[in-house]
Amino acid sequence: MIANARRILSAPFALPLTAALALAGCASTFDVLPQKMGGLPAEAPERPAEPKAFPNVYEVRPTREAVPLTTEEQKKLETDLTNLREQQKQSANPPPPPPPPAKKAAAPAKKPPAKIAQPAKKKQKDPVVPEQKGPVSAPKMVN
Repeated sequence: MIANARRILSAPFALPLTAALALAGCASTFDVLPQKMGGLPAEAPERPAEPKAFPNVYEVRPTREAVPLTTEEQKKLETDLTNLREQQKQSANPPPPPPPPAKKAAAPAKKPPAKIAQPAKKKQKDPVVPEQKGPVSAPKMVN
């Protein structure tokens, strides 16, 4: 009984509230409101005097004047594009300069160079994995 009373009490408020929301949704009064209340700022451009016309969707499109490329023209364009791409690669990544010419030995070396001590070889460390004792069996598959 109480649930019915609530529905009846809320019915008179529902209809005017719905109507007010519908009218507020259709109206565009935000440009008239001050900026603090959600309106447009003063430096916003004004609306145009007459709205722009919608395009006619039923109008037939004009035929194109341009003709598709022939195979020769398409191949020529492809080669031009590949040449341009290669030129861009060359300009972005130029080849390294050639090495300087080798110096000529003017006088023989007076002393032979001393033997340079070779660095000691590093020993490889044993693997960290512990060794298993006894026969190793394949792992069992568990479902």
